[in-house]
Amino acid sequence: MNTELNFLECGLFLLKGARLLDPSAGVDSCEDLLVENGIIARRGVDLEVEGAEVLDLQGLTVVPGFVDLRARFGEPGREDRETIESGLDAAAAGGYTAVCLTPECTPTCDNAAMVEFLLAKSRDHAVTLLPLGAVTAGLKGERLADLGELARAGVAGYCEGNTGLHGAAALRGALSYSRMFGLPLFEFPREAGFGEGQVHEGLVSLRMGLKGRPRLEEDLGVQRGIRVAEFEEARLHLQLLSTAESVELLRQARERGVAVTADCSPQHLALSDTACLDFNPSTKLLPPLRPEEDRQALAKAAADGVLDAICSDHRPAMFDDLDREFPYTPFGCASLETAFAVAHKALVESGICQLDRLLELFSAGPRRILGMPPASLEVGAPAELSLLDLDCPWTYRGEEAQTLGVNSPWEGQSFAVRPAGMVNGNYLALRG
Repeated sequence: MNTELNFLECGLFLLKGARLLDPSAGVDSCEDLLVENGIIARRGVDLEVEGAEVLDLQGLTVVPGFVDLRARFGEPGREDRETIESGLDAAAAGGYTAVCLTPECTPTCDNAAMVEFLLAKSRDHAVTLLPLGAVTAGLKGERLADLGELARAGVAGYCEGNTGLHGAAALRGALSYSRMFGLPLFEFPREAGFGEGQVHEGLVSLRMGLKGRPRLEEDLGVQRGIRVAEFEEARLHLQLLSTAESVELLRQARERGVAVTADCSPQHLALSDTACLDFNPSTKLLPPLRPEEDRQALAKAAADGVLDAICSDHRPAMFDDLDREFPYTPFGCASLETAFAVAHKALVESGICQLDRLLELFSAGPRRILGMPPASLEVGAPAELSLLDLDCPWTYRGEEAQTLGVNSPWEGQSFAVRPAGMVNGNYLALRG
């Protein structure tokens, strides 16, 4: 199978022979799409357009474009882990048209100059970069960053990275400011003071001889976030839920009408904490992989609408980062290119939900959270499309990936579906 990803920039191109699928609009047909100046100009059977770049998409499925709500690269500061270009290449290979970048770079994305740098570095790429601004200066939790300056510079929202905001008062203040500027606040819910555990606290941590992280660390953070959002009558997005109690708290809050949304990672939908037993550093995640009962509760919440989105939580690392004892390796894994295939296997192939629900978790859900209009396959809509091969057995090989990160838990594992590329305005990326 050809794994090469080819990029094209063109003001007029014709997508031929693909299946067009947009369950929310009742679209499921085999038609051609003409994209002119970044807009879907025509749709129909056997279209012929003089001067158009023709691309044969027989066997592929075109769906509304995916948006990722949480990825970390390395540039600036750790370009060896991931550059802006390599990270966006990985996003394109994963079918994403846009990706939110957490502010954890060096220096931190807590000022207009850094936002402008990130936007300038990504301007000519097929994938749209959506920088998230730090809530506090340097992500130190001591004083607020200039959130107004960040908003004017073009951030898509605010995020305190993998530390989260410590305390209800800090969260309340951040919510007040984010509401003032009309931007979402992304919170990684954790209660401070539980130490620095490496895996889930339970039988697996005991067998591994490692300090664990209890469910309570997350559950208290989720409860705090919900109560503060309810008190402030403000929107809050909780990221990377992983426990059964967390999703039950979320379910109850939604029933009360609290304006709180949430996501999870595909890794937590597919793996339980037993995956850590071989000390593979690619399974060391934050929050940690949880026991099977939590994984099942999370999958059910994704299927029935309690969770709003699936985010990649892409956190690449290099071999030198991993070539050390497990407690000293970084948290996270490279996941942009495998996110859809892993989630499809965990949810659709297992019979937990249908494909249309999975597409909502990757496209419509993230767009609602960001305040973006939904992507569409209708004439006149901006061309923001993901290209999928829904009959494509393949095996993940790190040496064939676009990312610089070598820390994938899926090395050598096989999947049944694969993103084939994406269309974003005048840009197209296509595998093969």
